[in-house]
Amino acid sequence: MTCAVTLSGDDGSGRVVRMYGEGMCAHYLGLSDEEVDRLVGQLSGERPERPESSPAEATAPQYEQRELDYPQSERQSSGSPREERGRRWIDVYPKTVSPVIVPTFDTAVGVDELTPGTLERADLAWGYSTQWNPQPIFNTRIESADKPIWRTSMEHDRCIIACRRFYESSGTETRVSERTGRVIKQQYVFAIPDMPIMFIGGIRRGDEYSMITTRANAVMAPVHPRMPLILHPTELTTWLGPRYMRLADRSAVPLAAHKVG
Repeated sequence: MTCAVTLSGDDGSGRVVRMYGEGMCAHYLGLSDEEVDRLVGQLSGERPERPESSPAEATAPQYEQRELDYPQSERQSSGSPREERGRRWIDVYPKTVSPVIVPTFDTAVGVDELTPGTLERADLAWGYSTQWNPQPIFNTRIESADKPIWRTSMEHDRCIIACRRFYESSGTETRVSERTGRVIKQQYVFAIPDMPIMFIGGIRRGDEYSMITTRANAVMAPVHPRMPLILHPTELTTWLGPRYMRLADRSAVPLAAHKVG
C-alpha cells in the first residue's frame, strides 16, 4: 500500500523541498513497544535467555553479548511478499508516532561500549515540523550534516530506528493497479537476508525524528538513487559516536528486493 500525500525532504542543499506521492522511504514496517524494549535490553548488555548447551556444544565459543536472540520463526523469514501475507505488521508513515531507540548520552561524545542504561525507548513522531511547511521533513541526507536545520541533531542527538522492512517506489518502472486499473509506480520492499530486524540511523529533535539517507548501493540504485543508512548491530556504537561519518558508504549492505503487487 502506498501513501499518496504531500511530503517534504532534504534535497542535499539544505533546502526543504516538497515531494508529491511517495518520498524516499516514506513507509517502513516497525516494531512494537515491547519488541523495541527487548532490543534495548539486548543491545545495551542484557543477555537474552538461551537454552543450556549440550555436552557436544561445550567447546563452542562463548555466546557473544551483541548477538540478538531473535525468535526462530523470524530468523527464517526471507522478506518475500508471499511470506508476509497473513502476518500482522506495524506500518509506519511520516507523522506516525513509533518507538525509536535513543541514547542517554551526548552522541558528540559517544561511549566506548553500550552498557545497561545507555539506551532507552522513546515514542517519537516521524518527521521534523517547521513553521514554513505544513508537511514533515522525514529524511535527512548524511551529507547535509552541517546544514543549520540538521546540525544540532546530527551532532548531539543521533538515534536508531529498528524495523523489519522498508518500501520504495521506482522512479521509472510502472504497473497496472489491480484495484483501480490505473498505471501506478512499481513499489519494492527491501529487507536484509537472515536478519529479521533492520537498524537505520536517525536523528531526533524533541519528540520528533528523521531518517538518515545515503547514496544507494547496487541493489537499491535501480529503484532510487538514495537509501536509508542501514547499520549492522556492531556499528551502532560508531553511529552514536563522533566518528559516524565513516558509515556513509553502505555499498556492502546485502539488501534483498521484492516487487510489491
